[in-house]
Amino acid sequence: MKKVAIVGLSVLLSACVSSDYVTDVSSESYREEYKTAKVEQPVVSQQGTSSAIVEDNVQPGTVTMSSKPMTKVQPKAKPSVTIIPPTAKQKAMNPRYGFTIQVVAVGSQTKVDHFARKLPRDNQPIWENYKVVNGTKWYTVLYGDYATRTDAKAAISELPVEFQDLKPFVKSIDDIKNSQYPTLNKLN
Repeated sequence: MKKVAIVGLSVLLSACVSSDYVTDVSSESYREEYKTAKVEQPVVSQQGTSSAIVEDNVQPGTVTMSSKPMTKVQPKAKPSVTIIPPTAKQKAMNPRYGFTIQVVAVGSQTKVDHFARKLPRDNQPIWENYKVVNGTKWYTVLYGDYATRTDAKAAISELPVEFQDLKPFVKSIDDIKNSQYPTLNKLN
């Protein structure tokens, strides 16, 4: 069996090497014919431009001509949009969250109350945020609601010296809301 395979393989290889080996290669091409619609003569409108109108009841592939002049269609004017400020109820439902100042982080509720009483009461909100870090309970005291980080940094310099010595820093309220402990309790 091995000898037959070896002899067969050698005959096959010798046929590939010989000059009598011929291969037929053929290809086909196809050309598709398209029918075009006959247009006898374009109709010229009064403005000197040609116009062709396709009607719904005409068989597909045919075009009929009209002697009516084409008219420009004016685009409809978009209705004007008026911006209405949010109502008091809407503001209460979706308060603005920008930046705040983290004044201090303490370990008990009594210290939170102590620091919250000492903060200025100039129409700025005071919050507490409870969290657990490495198994330790922490309460952070947050002061103010500012539109930008720059506004919040400027407000740090206006805090009493006692709070400036605690090295307060700016914190994004969105970051707090999206954190593991998103609860903000308003204290004033």
